[in-house]
This record gives sequence, C-alpha cells and structure tokens, in this order.
Amino acid sequence: MTLIPHANEKSVPTPAELRGHVERATGRLRDTAVHVGRLVEDKTPDPVLAGALRAATRLRDTAARAGRLAGHRNLDSARATAGRAATVARANRTALATVAGVLTAAVLARRARRARRAK
Repeated sequence: MTLIPHANEKSVPTPAELRGHVERATGRLRDTAVHVGRLVEDKTPDPVLAGALRAATRLRDTAARAGRLAGHRNLDSARATAGRAATVARANRTALATVAGVLTAAVLARRARRARRAK
C-alpha cells in the first residue's frame, strides 16, 4: 500500500487504492443484496410471488400503453392554450397581482379567525 504524505503528517491512501477499496466494498454490497434477495424470495409464499409477478406485468403493460398513447397525442392545442393563457397573464399582471393579494389576505384573515375561536 503506497502512502503519500498529508498536510497533517499522516499518510492517506492514493486515489488508485481508494478506488480499489470502493470496488471491493461495492462488490461485497452487491453480493449481500443478492443473498438477501434470495432469502426473501425463498421465505415468501408462492401465491404472494405469483401476485407480485402479475402486478408487475400489469404495471409494465400499462406503462407501455401510456407511453404509446402519449407519443401519438398531438399537443399543439395544449401549447396554443398555454400560450394564450401566458399572453393574458402578461397583459393583466397588475390585476392578477391584486387578486392574488386579496385572496392571500382573505385566507390569512380566515385562519386568524379560526385560531381565535379555537382558544
């Protein structure tokens, strides 16, 4: 193990040695995870495993179907609507800020009133 001097006169491993430590630790963790997975699988009843397999298959199929549907959708109308909403918001910033302030004040007043009643 080659050591290089450190600022406080102690020796630290080189980057290559640290990489080796990390690789060995990763391998041990991976082996442990595989071992634990096998133990869990061995102790899990067959009906539960079968149900989990069915659920995973159904979820995979549903995700694939959703992906296909999303790929076939034409999002131009949604983009146009969002663009119109953004234009209206930009044109009426003052009015929107006023409405947001009034709503915030109303919510705070209501919460304060509830807090006083609870006492």
